[in-house]
Amino acid sequence: MQPTDDDAPARVEAVRQFNRFYTKYAGSLDARLPRSEFSLTEIRVLYEIARGHEQTAAALARELSLDTGYLSRILTGFENRQLISRKPSTTDARQSLLALTEAGRARLAPLDAAMNAGISASLDALMAAEQDQLITAMQVVERLLGATERRSD
Repeated sequence: MQPTDDDAPARVEAVRQFNRFYTKYAGSLDARLPRSEFSLTEIRVLYEIARGHEQTAAALARELSLDTGYLSRILTGFENRQLISRKPSTTDARQSLLALTEAGRARLAPLDAAMNAGISASLDALMAAEQDQLITAMQVVERLLGATERRSD
């Protein structure tokens, strides 16, 4: 059953309320991170590169919804600090595949560990059944909003 137009404002406000809550909650998680030389965007770029599958800057920009010029400046800075390496793609000579160097892994590891510890602490405040319920709800949100995003592509 489709919602009526009368329901739309209340639904919009419910989503906005959740966004406000989650932004505040995520900020409290971020506040638990140790001081870092990296911005949150830079940490996310490093994390995505570290996930192990080789990818191009263009694919990374799409995945993270980043402006390609901004991402290029981030990657150049990482390369200058020897945190990433680039190697030519075997399928497209115009593209380079990105990988984290050992120095990059060493710089990311404590940040990743701190984020995991913060999330673990949040989950530890919940009973096991509540943790399962929370994770299921997150998966539902991701599935529903991801389907919407795929349809708009």
